[in-house]
Amino acid sequence: MVELLRKALEWQALLECGEVASRAAIAGREGITRARVTHVMGMLSLAPEIRQHILSMPGTVRRPAITERALRPIAQVEDLGDQKLPFQDLISRRNGPGLYKPGRVCGPPG
Repeated sequence: MVELLRKALEWQALLECGEVASRAAIAGREGITRARVTHVMGMLSLAPEIRQHILSMPGTVRRPAITERALRPIAQVEDLGDQKLPFQDLISRRNGPGLYKPGRVCGPPG
C-alpha cells in the first residue's frame, strides 16, 4: 500500500513537470493498463491526513492492513473531512479499534 501511494505521488510529479504527457504515457512506461494507473492515482484524492497515515505504515508487510481496493470508495468522497470516518471504520475492521484517530499521524494510541 505504501509503495502504491508513493508511486501515485511520483506519477503526479512526472505529470506536473511535463516529463510524461498523460496517464496513458505512464501506463505505457510502466507496462500496466491506463485503468490501473487511474486506480493508483485515485489515492491522491484521499485527505492529506489519511495519506500521511498510509505513508507512515511499514513498507513491507505480509498481508497489508489496508488495500488500494478498500480505499477506492473513500477516495471518491469529495469532501476530505468526510473521508475520515470511513477510513477510521476501515482501520478498525482491519486492525481493531483505536489505531486511527483523526489528527494522529500513525501508531497505536499511547
